[in-house]
Amino acid sequence: MPWNMFITIADSYFVNYKMIGEGGKNWYSLNFMYFLGIFSQLPNLILNLINIFVPVKGELTPRITISLTIVGAVVAFTDLFVFIDTAAWIPGFFWLTMISIAVLNGANGIYQNSIYGLASDFPFKYTNAVVIGNNLCGTLVAIFAILAVLVTDNKAYQAFGYFTVSLLTIIGCLFSFFKLKSLRYYQYHNELGNANRAKDDSGPASFNDYLETLKQGWPQFMNVFLVFFVTLTIFPNMMVFINPHTVVPGPNGTTELHYDFVLPESQYMNFCVFLLFNIFAFFGSLTANYVQFPSHEYLWIMTWARVLFIPFFMYCNYYPLKRTLAVLFPSYYTYIVGAILMSFTSGYFSSLGMMYAPRVVDPSRARIAGMMAAFFLIFGIVSGLFFTMYVPRFVGA
Repeated sequence: MPWNMFITIADSYFVNYKMIGEGGKNWYSLNFMYFLGIFSQLPNLILNLINIFVPVKGELTPRITISLTIVGAVVAFTDLFVFIDTAAWIPGFFWLTMISIAVLNGANGIYQNSIYGLASDFPFKYTNAVVIGNNLCGTLVAIFAILAVLVTDNKAYQAFGYFTVSLLTIIGCLFSFFKLKSLRYYQYHNELGNANRAKDDSGPASFNDYLETLKQGWPQFMNVFLVFFVTLTIFPNMMVFINPHTVVPGPNGTTELHYDFVLPESQYMNFCVFLLFNIFAFFGSLTANYVQFPSHEYLWIMTWARVLFIPFFMYCNYYPLKRTLAVLFPSYYTYIVGAILMSFTSGYFSSLGMMYAPRVVDPSRARIAGMMAAFFLIFGIVSGLFFTMYVPRFVGA
C-alpha cells in the first residue's frame, strides 16, 4: 500500500505541490518521477537479490517483522512533512524524499520476497493470495484517490489521508502476521515445509541448490519477468499519456488539446488509469484461483504474446501533440478495451507464473523458487520502468 500511494499521489502532491517553488516548475519537479522510479526499484531489486542468497532455511519471521517496521517508520516520517513548508529548501527535501523512498522500497522488497517464500509452503492458491492482495491494494488506493478529490481540493489534506491510511494498514499487517502464526493451519504447513527442507538439509543452501532451482524453474521465472516487464512499460507511464484529448487549432497558427470525455478531467486519471488497471488486474489474479490455463508447459506462449500490447498502445492516442508516428487507433474506447485486456492478463498470468514457480522444482527448494520468482517480478518491474523512458522516441515524441 505505501508504494501504491506514492505513485498515485506523486504527480499531484510531490510534482505539482511540494516541488513547486516561487518560480513555478523547476528541475526537481520536472525530474521527480524519473528519480522516483530509480530510487524506488533499484534498491528493491538489489535487496531482493541479496535476500535470495542469505540462507533461507531458517525462520522468516525476523525478516518480515523488521522490514515491515521499517516501512511503517518511513511512511510515518513522510507524513510528518505534509504540513511543513518546504518551499525554501526544495533541493534538500527532494533528496531526503528520494532517500526515504529508497529505504521504503528496499524494506518493502525484502518483506514481499519473504512473504512469497513463506507462501510457498502452502497450497497453490495461497501464493496467488499474495498477488491478489497486491492488486486489491492498488484498487483500494485508486478508490481512495477518487474519494479524496471529491472531498477536498487541498493537496496537503489529500496526502495526509493517503499516508495515514497507509500507516494504519501496515500496523494492521504486523498484528495480523502474528495472529497468523498462532493458527494451527499455518503451523501445520510451516512444519511440513520445514520437514521437506530437512530431508535435504546439509546446512545453508549451496550454490548447487540455487543452480538446480534456476534450471528447473527458469521458464516460470521468465514468465513472471515478461508479464511485469510488459505491464510496467505500459502502466502507468504510457497510459497517462494516452488521453481523450483531440488536437484542435489554437491561436496564431498553434495547436492545442481539447478534453472530450464523459468523466470530469480532474478524475480522468484516477478512473481510466489507476482504477481501471488495478481492478482488472485484481479480477485477473482472482480468476487464476479457479482456472489455471494454460499449464506451466505452455504459459510462455501467452506471456510472449503480451509483448504485442506495447506497440498497440504506441499506436493509440499516445503523446498526441508531439508524435510523428501515425495514430492507428484514435478511438478512446479502443484504448479502454486494450487497457482492460492488458490489465486482466497482467493479473492472471502473473498469478499463474508465481503459483507454478514453487511447484516445478524439488519440494526442498520450493522456498528458494518462491523467492527467486519474487526477484524476477521486481526485475521485470525495473526493466519495464527503464524501457518505458525510451518508448516516446519510437513515436517521435
